[in-house]
Amino acid sequence: MDMQMKITRPANLLWLLTLLSIGFCEVTTADSMSLMQQHGDHDKHFEEIDIGHMRVYYHQRMIGTAIVEKDYIVYQLDGVTKDLLARKSHWRKDLPDVLPELSISQEQAEAMVTGEILFVDLIIISPDSDVFPVGSTTDNPCWVVRSINKQGDYIVTIIDAITEEHLGRGVPPPSAAFSLTGPWYFNPCSGSWYAWSEHAQWWFNEMGYPTEEIEWPTEAMIQSHVQSNEIKLFYELAHGGSTSFASGCLDGSNAEYTYAYEIEAWIAGYEKKPFTFIGSCGGMCSTGPGTFAYEFRKGSNINSTVVGYCGMAEQQCATCWTLSIDWQDALFSYMSLGYTVKDAFEQANADYPACASGNCMRFAGDENYVLDLLTCPADLTGDDQVNIDDIFAALGLWGDCDDPCPPYCAGDMTKDCTVNIDDIFSILGQWGPCE
Repeated sequence: MDMQMKITRPANLLWLLTLLSIGFCEVTTADSMSLMQQHGDHDKHFEEIDIGHMRVYYHQRMIGTAIVEKDYIVYQLDGVTKDLLARKSHWRKDLPDVLPELSISQEQAEAMVTGEILFVDLIIISPDSDVFPVGSTTDNPCWVVRSINKQGDYIVTIIDAITEEHLGRGVPPPSAAFSLTGPWYFNPCSGSWYAWSEHAQWWFNEMGYPTEEIEWPTEAMIQSHVQSNEIKLFYELAHGGSTSFASGCLDGSNAEYTYAYEIEAWIAGYEKKPFTFIGSCGGMCSTGPGTFAYEFRKGSNINSTVVGYCGMAEQQCATCWTLSIDWQDALFSYMSLGYTVKDAFEQANADYPACASGNCMRFAGDENYVLDLLTCPADLTGDDQVNIDDIFAALGLWGDCDDPCPPYCAGDMTKDCTVNIDDIFSILGQWGPCE
């Protein structure tokens, strides 16, 4: 995915701010066990979750007591017929079957960290980790200690459990407890969730909404973008909760806050936002009047939706946080394919059940709303025309999409995980200049 895109500001400007109840049990039915036997997964423990119309079976890979980050197996079944809809997995083949003997215990790791200990996990860090940037890849299990220091900062400390080396700090999740803002830390301000916001920026551009990205925006900047009917999508990832988030940094040191009651006042004379992402840790734990989830929709459940986090800094969401960019990628991918926002939300949860089981992602608003895509999906060559060149492009993409699918591959107009004659007919049905 090419993330290097020029940001422009045409008429339809999207501003990006850096900033279910579900059924859950631990059961596998006879049918699901038979299915898992076919794939050689019958010896693994699966958790069962009902998400929308699907029954999902989820296995988090463990080696001994260590969580293997980003390694999992997911089965998605039709909730009624029990037919297999998809099997998704990520499984590193370079890891041992048995956990090596640890040089330091959890208690010793905790003693290496100052401040109040929140919780500790033993994790084998993925080479593709978004939240544990250790600099060099290690296959050793690591103690990941979450704590609060004297300044009230949420600190993630990574300690190699074999070599006893302090590997550095992880990316903290946005948190409601510490009244923090766009930056990770204050006094002085430092850090940002740039990888998350850049990723969202790429997808919003991809869906046809030119995107402005702002790190550590002032309250006045936020107001000017809320008070705009051109800005249809709003994304924030910052420390905060359902009624406030810290959106800027004053004098390079102190937090500047934005409150839900301000959004209510600012947006009063303007259109509600069709899509808002509230990425503060507790941003979606409450969705009634006086919350961001309510005020960005102006209280409406028609043509307006909000998606976001709840409890992301808490232990039940620790695994979800490591998958949060992947989850977000799935959400936006399905939205770009014409799914309703609610269906895209449920499918992303089905793809990453660790987020569903902890109820870490929440939805509010119009369950039937489909985002207007300002794009031309059959224009595979990007020349604003659907013509013979796009037919040749589809022929060059012929065959099955790469696993996992969905998300669907380029050229798969019919969303059946393969590029074939049906997709050629779909392209022919969209022939001509893009609108």
